[in-house]
Amino acid sequence: MDSLEITITSYQEHLQGFEAWLRSLGYASSTCDKYPRQLREFLYFLEQQGRFGLAEVGASDVSAYFDYLSGRRSVKTGELLSHSHLRSVRKTLRGFQRYLRSLGVPVFSLPGVSLPGLSAAPIRVLSRVEVGLLYDGCGFDHWGLRDQALLSLGYGCGLRRSEIHLLDVGDVHFKKGWVQVLSGKGRKERFVPMVGRVKDDLYAYLTEGRRFFSGRSPSPAFLLSQRGHRLGPKSLSERLEKLATKAELSGGSVGLHSLRHSIATHLHNGGMSLSKVSLFLGHSSLDSTQLYTHL
Repeated sequence: MDSLEITITSYQEHLQGFEAWLRSLGYASSTCDKYPRQLREFLYFLEQQGRFGLAEVGASDVSAYFDYLSGRRSVKTGELLSHSHLRSVRKTLRGFQRYLRSLGVPVFSLPGVSLPGLSAAPIRVLSRVEVGLLYDGCGFDHWGLRDQALLSLGYGCGLRRSEIHLLDVGDVHFKKGWVQVLSGKGRKERFVPMVGRVKDDLYAYLTEGRRFFSGRSPSPAFLLSQRGHRLGPKSLSERLEKLATKAELSGGSVGLHSLRHSIATHLHNGGMSLSKVSLFLGHSSLDSTQLYTHL
């Protein structure tokens, strides 16, 4: 679609600026090629529809574009465009929205698209106040100490649910001040710093709360169930749901992935670069991280 000629000057400038913005953020070269290519087709469509500036673009125009894509055939295969391609286009337009916001330009609305794989509910991002309410809901007994440790691992360290589940006592290094994550996507190792209250919460649970959960057979797991077994992924989620209910958080469900998205967004809003947030989360590319930073 590189052959599509865009004649509107503002569209040309945005297309060039978007590519430069992607490269300045360190996106992979393949992404810096694909996103502008997909954006070019969108801008060309708008021009053909008589929309001569982004200020004229509304949600109905975006919906019409996806309707058009749903019926378009691939030049290479002759088949209708796949749902994965449509998801990729929506991802591109979200990136373009972020670029426009960085310029202070009014942003068009990106409505939901009712296609398989596109209608999933978005991950909820909590405010700092809401995170504080979760912590406030933790009790002062050994259950509360474990809940605080769970929040500090999920939010303070940004660990995935599977990483929290597989975390062992030996992976938490208090003297060095970091948590050693040995598993996760790609089974890559990373070291996550314990900052703020995280170190205190994990230490309090380990020294004062964990022994109440120890069973007959010693377990290396950091978070233990009532019977002394490794706390399962489902139990981790259920515990967080109880804390969210106790905190009376409205606006949708709160899962462990919400905590991970929340800390990523808060760190980036606080001035941390996307590349550093990516290292913190254990992502292999910035393409994944940009989905987490809800700006």
